[in-house]
Amino acid sequence: MRNISVIHSGAGEEDIRSMEEIDLDCAWEEKTRRMARAVSDLERIETELLAYQTALDQHAIVGITDRRGVITAVNEPFCRISGYTREELVGKTHAVLNSGVHPKDYFVTMWRTIASGGTWRGEICNRAKCGKLYWVDSTIAPIKGDDGQIKGYLAIRIDVTERKIAEAERAAEIEARTRAETLLRDVIEAIPDGIAAFDADDRLILWNEGFLQTYPKMADGIRLGMSFAEMLHMGVARGQFPQAGNSPGRQKAWIDACMRMHAESGHTFLRDTGDERWVQVRESRSPSGHLVGIRTDITALKRAETLIRKQAERDPLTGLGNRKALAKRLAAAMRARRKDGNCGALFFLDLDNLKQINDTLGHDAGDHLITTLAERLSAYAREGETVARIGGDEFAIVVPRLADMAEAQAYGEDLLATLDAPVRIQGRSVAPRCSIGLALLSEDARTAKEVFKHADIALYQAKARGRGTLCLFDPAMKAELEERRAIADDLAVALLADEIEIALQPKTSFKDGRHTGFEALVRWQRGGEPVPPPLMIAVAEENGLIVALGYRIFDLALATIRNLVDAGLAPGSVAVNVAAMQLRQDDFVTRVLGLLDKHGLPPATLEIEVTEHVLLDGGDDCIAHTLAALRAHGIRVSLDDFGTGYASLTHLKRFPVDCLKVDRSFVRDIAREPDNAILTRTIITLAHSLGMEAVAEGVESVAQYQFLEEQGCDYAQGYLIARPLPRREVAAYLRGFTAPARLRTGSPAARP
Repeated sequence: MRNISVIHSGAGEEDIRSMEEIDLDCAWEEKTRRMARAVSDLERIETELLAYQTALDQHAIVGITDRRGVITAVNEPFCRISGYTREELVGKTHAVLNSGVHPKDYFVTMWRTIASGGTWRGEICNRAKCGKLYWVDSTIAPIKGDDGQIKGYLAIRIDVTERKIAEAERAAEIEARTRAETLLRDVIEAIPDGIAAFDADDRLILWNEGFLQTYPKMADGIRLGMSFAEMLHMGVARGQFPQAGNSPGRQKAWIDACMRMHAESGHTFLRDTGDERWVQVRESRSPSGHLVGIRTDITALKRAETLIRKQAERDPLTGLGNRKALAKRLAAAMRARRKDGNCGALFFLDLDNLKQINDTLGHDAGDHLITTLAERLSAYAREGETVARIGGDEFAIVVPRLADMAEAQAYGEDLLATLDAPVRIQGRSVAPRCSIGLALLSEDARTAKEVFKHADIALYQAKARGRGTLCLFDPAMKAELEERRAIADDLAVALLADEIEIALQPKTSFKDGRHTGFEALVRWQRGGEPVPPPLMIAVAEENGLIVALGYRIFDLALATIRNLVDAGLAPGSVAVNVAAMQLRQDDFVTRVLGLLDKHGLPPATLEIEVTEHVLLDGGDDCIAHTLAALRAHGIRVSLDDFGTGYASLTHLKRFPVDCLKVDRSFVRDIAREPDNAILTRTIITLAHSLGMEAVAEGVESVAQYQFLEEQGCDYAQGYLIARPLPRREVAAYLRGFTAPARLRTGSPAARP
């Protein structure tokens, strides 16, 4: 029983020890399991933290600082965006990244927030190591220890640089647009014109002060969003548009017309605003559908236009109508003639001696004469007749009602007599001389322009017939004028083709009968027929060809003299006629001297011949200056056809002249008409008294030659001496020249 108990007793102790061990083992195992779970949890948390870190490193910029703000840790994105390495950043404060963009107060607020344990969020602009700025959206939170005290700070930042740049660009765009809109508004308000814009629905969206001033009667009713139609109705109701009328029907029609023009846009039209003002309206629609209208106040322009229109039809000196007014009245007279069959007429008048009066008495005297004639014409004209001044010395009268051609001619003759009455100017009695061209309003002229042309042609013929006369237009005159134009066209071609020739007529000395020189005379074969020199020269002067023709004659004459000299002959001098237009050329003297130099001839070889009409055409002293310059270079000057014009002793004193040429009209009848003999003797005596020489033209008989020789004339020129010679015959003439035996026999040279 004891063994069993011992055993039992022993077994009980073992059992008891085993239970304790079992309890310990169980407790250990429990701890082990708990530790394993804790380790597992830590590993899981670590894994999660690593995942968070990885995620943050992918998208966030992370930095940790201590309480003083010294950086203790940064992630790779922090280094990448800042450009600094981790070693360069750790141990530094964020001052290394300060961009200077933010004020100091900005960071004071941040530090105050996080130092008090709060979380701060804001956007910060930093500067990278390379100097480039970048923006980060930053969240900064304190890191606390177990004791609750702040140990440092964790900053998580997101790169928002691109967003900030986009925002800045958008802000700049908005600012630029705002400035542009403000500028546009300022510009629109600065424009004095009225400006208004309507949207695609025809609603008013913009206008300026000028628009309100344009329509003062409806200015206070204009509002944003009102339609164009509403605006028109309001304007009509308030009397802003008087052209709309007073009746409802007329007003509606006017508004409808305005709406159609407004809808079509692109029109420019005038509008009366009802207060004696005119507005020009221009409307156009933009690609976006907006319609913009500009209204310009043109009241001053309209008033000026009215005044100009009145002035444009009035001659300022005489107060008569001008060419434009005459054309209107003539057109009306022609319409009336076609309607009632009455005879009418147009008279063109030209004051023949105005230039002479201007040159001798001055332009004030000429103006006085013009106004006097204007008064006489106005007094002479009957009711319904129109008097006009159409040029410097030209007048016209439209007579719409005449019985027939005979009455028209009688009207013109009486008019000539009225105008020719003397006028007192500067204490002197001046007799105006007028020529008149008359054209009937007939079927020959269908337009006013044709009647003008006919009257002008008739006037031209009146002046050509000796001036101071009346000439009725005849269709043959038109044909003659057309022929002259055809001659002018052919002459221009002939000059280009060098088809102009000259003939040389010799001159001899009365003293010893020797040859002294030639006069160059122009020649031209047109279609195989010779053109009379006077006609050729007249056509050249009328059509601006005289200058070119003159230089051609100079060149041919001097070339011929050069050839004769080179052949061992003594041709003497050569005289060339010149026109007023040639002498007015600025380079005339230079070109003439250049031609002498070209042919190697001295100036004394050349003699310039001018007519009395040329001297009378030189009131501006230009011709006198040119002649003096030629004479100063040794070129002689002769006055041709002396005694046939109006030259006076004053002209002989004023112009440098070496020789007077007695016109052939005096020489021709000196043996039969005592007056011609006296005039010829007087001219020769006058020339010698003034230190000049005298040349007689047209000497054809021994009696003429002997008379001139007895009067002491210096040189003879005419068929008794020799006919004008073609250039090819001149050398033979000089080689065979002797003192003419025909002066004893009275046998003149053969006519060409």
